[in-house]
Amino acid sequence: MTTIEGLSSDNSHPVQKAWIEADVPQCGYCQSGQIMQAASLLQSKPHPSDSEIDSAMASNLCRCGTYPRIRTAIRLVASGRKAAPANAAKQDRS
Repeated sequence: MTTIEGLSSDNSHPVQKAWIEADVPQCGYCQSGQIMQAASLLQSKPHPSDSEIDSAMASNLCRCGTYPRIRTAIRLVASGRKAAPANAAKQDRS
């Protein structure tokens, strides 16, 4: 079993990088579950369609309604495009 900490300790996992680049987090309540579900989806289906993304992510509720950004982050990883380094994205927002 992999936990959120098991993906990477420094936000270097592609899903974590994409999450930061797409500015997905708001309150943080659902982030661990959303990230783990997205990582699982992409491991089993590296290039999911929008309907496959929606179906896979449907059981994870986001109280802030960041579903469009979640889909954007998943598409970013699926496209193979390199996300900006996690710490660079943080610096840009400072």
